[in-house]
Amino acid sequence: MMQKAMAMLDVPHSEAVQAVQQSLDAQVQAWNSGDLEKAMTFYWNSPEMLWISKAGVERGYQEVLDMFRTDFADPSLMGTYTYEPLHIEHLSPEAVFYVFRWKIEKDDAILMGGVSSQLWKKVEGRWVATSEHAS
Repeated sequence: MMQKAMAMLDVPHSEAVQAVQQSLDAQVQAWNSGDLEKAMTFYWNSPEMLWISKAGVERGYQEVLDMFRTDFADPSLMGTYTYEPLHIEHLSPEAVFYVFRWKIEKDDAILMGGVSSQLWKKVEGRWVATSEHAS
């Protein structure tokens, strides 16, 4: 599903875009294996990391990690995460804007889902999501 959707996007496949796609895929793989800690390593570990949801704005990597630890204290509740790319924009050599439709399913039921936009930046040599708006 991800490959087909990407083929439909008119996006230059720059090294930055490819690196961000690989990072998001690795994050999803970590999530689907129940490894919340590893999945979180793809976010910017900074008090400036920004998380926006219908509940409001949360700032800080640790605060977001704590929120996820509370919501998914039992890894079996994490479900299976899938996504479909909708828009990718290479903003600069060190910034990529990524919009995708996502869902988390468990036992053939959708637990949650929506559309997310992420700003990925190259920080200290690696690509991390520095902000996310999930709706």
